[in-house]
Amino acid sequence: MSEAITIISVIEDVAEDIQTELDSDFPLFRKVEKWMEDHGLTRLVDPERTVCKLAAYNRLLKTTLYKIYRDGNDDLPPLSGDTDIYAQLLKAFTETGDQAFDENVLDGIIEAVPDNVFVPLLDVRQNLITQKVSTEEIGRIFESLVPQEARRRLGQFRTPMYIAEFMANWAIQRGDDRVLDPGIGAGVLTAAMYDAKHAADGQAHIDDMWGVDLSELAVVMSSTALKLTNGEGSPNFIQDNFIDILAEGQAQRIDQKNPKILPKMDAVVSNPPYSRSHELCSKEKNRINRIAAAEAAMEIPQKAPMYHYFFVHATQFLSDSGRMAFVTPARFLETNYGITLRTFLLNHFDIHGMILLDSDIPVFEDADTDPCITFLEKRDGGESDCTTTFVQAEEWPDAERLFDAVAGGVQGETSYGFVNQVAQQELVAEYNWTEYLNPQSVDAIPGLKSFREIADIKRGIATGKNDYFCLTQDEVDEWGLDEKYLVPLIRRMQGVSGYDLQEYEDWRQWLRDGDEAWLLYCYDEDREPIINVDNPELQDYLKHGEDVGAADSYLAQNRSPWYVVDQRDPASVLVTYMSKDGFRFIYNKAGVVSLNNLHNVFLDGYEDWQVEALLAYLNSSVANEIAKRSGRTYSRGLHKIEPDELKDLPVVDPNDLSTSEAMTLSQKFRDLCEASRNEDSDVEAVIRELDEKVIEVISPGQQMLDLPRRGTD
Repeated sequence: MSEAITIISVIEDVAEDIQTELDSDFPLFRKVEKWMEDHGLTRLVDPERTVCKLAAYNRLLKTTLYKIYRDGNDDLPPLSGDTDIYAQLLKAFTETGDQAFDENVLDGIIEAVPDNVFVPLLDVRQNLITQKVSTEEIGRIFESLVPQEARRRLGQFRTPMYIAEFMANWAIQRGDDRVLDPGIGAGVLTAAMYDAKHAADGQAHIDDMWGVDLSELAVVMSSTALKLTNGEGSPNFIQDNFIDILAEGQAQRIDQKNPKILPKMDAVVSNPPYSRSHELCSKEKNRINRIAAAEAAMEIPQKAPMYHYFFVHATQFLSDSGRMAFVTPARFLETNYGITLRTFLLNHFDIHGMILLDSDIPVFEDADTDPCITFLEKRDGGESDCTTTFVQAEEWPDAERLFDAVAGGVQGETSYGFVNQVAQQELVAEYNWTEYLNPQSVDAIPGLKSFREIADIKRGIATGKNDYFCLTQDEVDEWGLDEKYLVPLIRRMQGVSGYDLQEYEDWRQWLRDGDEAWLLYCYDEDREPIINVDNPELQDYLKHGEDVGAADSYLAQNRSPWYVVDQRDPASVLVTYMSKDGFRFIYNKAGVVSLNNLHNVFLDGYEDWQVEALLAYLNSSVANEIAKRSGRTYSRGLHKIEPDELKDLPVVDPNDLSTSEAMTLSQKFRDLCEASRNEDSDVEAVIRELDEKVIEVISPGQQMLDLPRRGTD
């Protein structure tokens, strides 16, 4: 814009005059060397030149703010080259209470510079006042004056107005909301929040606007931006380290003297500092880390960036059910150091949405990062019943379409990217959350149900002494035990490589091989425990159990009678719970029971071909990858899944499939069972064919998923 060019050129000309006046006063710059270092200026070739530019800009903004206040306050005289501008600005601080007028380092640098040097700044003030996009322009001017390498020190990157408006309109629910921006910068977010308050129900007051920034100039920029947005009164902007500000009711730290205390907020909206860990000295980083770790009640990795601490600390200021909208780099969604932040958000918030913006969208033009906008609502304990919307935006649509997405009204591919709705209870902090933003990710598949919705899942039977309760056919014959006190058993998975169990091909072969294929199971035909034993052979075997200590185990002592194990019907499906290459879901056609080395899945109301269709899905690479993420990974790539984790596994419900789809999957599972029993068959090829059909059925039109291939145990 021509006005912006004029403003910048005037600032640079005045800065040159300031530097000429101060050339003989090098000790002055040495006095502010620490301030220059804190603001990243010492890394520049000519830091003094940039300091002079900032001093000129600071004077322009303050005199502009002065002019706006003077229009409604006759006690403030006009400014000119003949007046003591420095003294008049201090008087404005007393008259208005606006912190922007308070003396700062930049004022001190130019205190002795003749006032006539600043006349060009007084003349150009009207250009700021009359510009329609003045709040954005204030940030643009600052970025043009300060090179990126200096701004990176404080992580200062301006928020585009369309992003600011979108965040503010979501976070602010009423006009009288008390709102906080913990890193106010150039004031774009603050101005957007004030506009959002005016558009909402309830009376909007400027004294409900709160902000904090480490930079004095940021306070000046934000106050000016807000007054240019037609704000009456004075906002509550504070120059300080946000981490050292306390929320009302928060305990004072030992190292603090008279800390500033802010009230609880209805909304916190922020573009927090992007400073990387290495931008802070180790002492300061350790201090901030300790503070945030205490507030979060968890350890925080030293590699965590500054915005991680802002998430945690800002939470202390938020009222219950208050809303928070942050725009940050997206790296915390996938990095190891982001696990603690993801855990913190899951524990304290309903996570309404996360919008990942493509790097091609010009959001932070000078920052090498993919931005993520996070929408949170503070939760007062309990488990969240929120649905989290993940949005991958390849281009910026209109705000209304994004609001619809975050509200849960969109799923799948869109004209601007991809939207995925996930129940927050299904989110696991240890996982890479960017996979929810990938339409080719298994976690992004819609229409699946949790396993618990269609099945009952339990552990296998725990006996307390397997070598007593599990018997071979020879032991049964030796003791003369009646089979009515026994049930067929799968003792262990060693040697079982298939996906179905048959009575004659498997169980009876185990008997012939001398395996422990029987389980002592003392229930009568009415499924009641046998308490009064009148069978002599069984009496002898139970006496033998007492002699060998089978009655003395912890489990036996907590059963009545001790020899009656947990009642369990044969499960429909048996599941290997620990594996390196992939979990197996085995169709239990043999009708055997299992010990607790296998999980038991009980299905009811499904035809055989429907169970086989489900098993095709469960034994696919899709389900295997989800299962691995649902469970736990140990050393050397060993994966384990517990029953409660298995219950939450997303699965396809056979009743949701067409007959044709279910029949197709059923045939693929039978092909897999047959191939696994034939040494000459290529089981991997069969699994690949099964995968293709599973993907075709559960994700129409999507012919491939980015999944690792697996072998069999």
